[in-house]
Amino acid sequence: MDQKKSGKTLWEIFVERLHGSNGEGVTFWNPLDLRVGSGVNVPFSNGSEFSGYDFAVQEIREYNRRISDQDFKFTDYVLRGVNKKSFESEDALQVRLRGIPNQAGAHDTLLLKLYDEFAFAEDFLGVVKDDTGKFEVSDDKTNETATFFRINDLRDSYEAAVLVVKETKPDGKAAVSGKASPLKLEYWDYWRDEEIGSGNKAKEFVFIEMNSDTGWFQIWRGKEFFS
Repeated sequence: MDQKKSGKTLWEIFVERLHGSNGEGVTFWNPLDLRVGSGVNVPFSNGSEFSGYDFAVQEIREYNRRISDQDFKFTDYVLRGVNKKSFESEDALQVRLRGIPNQAGAHDTLLLKLYDEFAFAEDFLGVVKDDTGKFEVSDDKTNETATFFRINDLRDSYEAAVLVVKETKPDGKAAVSGKASPLKLEYWDYWRDEEIGSGNKAKEFVFIEMNSDTGWFQIWRGKEFFS
């Protein structure tokens, strides 16, 4: 239903979709056809830092956005990586596979690692809301700074209604009873061209998310996923 005709916001339509399933589960965009609990192979080609871990889907997040009266979606598969040597929780990795629709009617996939997270900070909000469209990431080990720029040279943030799926049915739908919930986020996207040798470059991405209710920030950094 068109938002203008219904007189409802994207958020209101989203919540109605969640609560109107009658217990049958909610269909969501699942480009990798994974389930909560599915094991995921992260090949060595994505980086040696991931080679010593077993990864499984902890939850799935479908992002819904409205841009110029059109709805757009992408999906994050939240993975927990267990260290195969220690199995200690403090050694676990938090990563995401992000499925993004492409112009060919298929999807592209990014592998993102949690770079940092922290409580709301007014000065940091000022950084992502400034008019430069730049975000700098410093490496404490090498003292090098990488500069990222807003994708497509945008300046405004995106607002997203997120379906958080903590359990899936065998048919792939989201289990509703206490296992699926709505979440509001504001986020900013950045990228840069990274030198990868022999004169070649690849895109590297940074996504900064802010929980609209709590102000909690998370910074995700990553590249194209090689399956």
